[in-house]
Amino acid sequence: LVRRKPEEVVGLGVGADSAMLQRKADVVAAALARWERAGADDTTAGLLTALGGPDVAVLTGVVLGAARAGAVVVLDGLATSVAALLAVRAEPAVAAHLVAGQRSREKAHAAVLQRLGLEPLLDLRLRAGEGVGAVLAAQLLLTGLRTRAEAARTADVTR
Repeated sequence: LVRRKPEEVVGLGVGADSAMLQRKADVVAAALARWERAGADDTTAGLLTALGGPDVAVLTGVVLGAARAGAVVVLDGLATSVAALLAVRAEPAVAAHLVAGQRSREKAHAAVLQRLGLEPLLDLRLRAGEGVGAVLAAQLLLTGLRTRAEAARTADVTR
């Protein structure tokens, strides 16, 4: 998706050491080689089938469904951002519904956000993957909307 070498996109994650980092790069390289031998189908379905897991497939469907419903999708970490990139590949109009909540510590996350053309609201460098960045970013967006609405009411009263 981001056309980078495995070593450039895998990160330590929580509790990982350098041996695990190399193992992760090896697993990614093997998966990419298997995908290429199978014909390198780079459609959304082909990528999900060959390289994605059920979690990313479900998240891709959630992003597609939310965008079709006209909702804003606040992305958190790498998994949701990869799902969003796959959704945009399937339906480019999805991009207008995406907000990057935060940038995680995972190397691949910055590359995926760049590919999506998104600048995150927060740069927390979290590694937990628990949605914390999206929750904080959503609260930031809601606070901004409330502030704007309050300012509009104040302007109406002073006229």
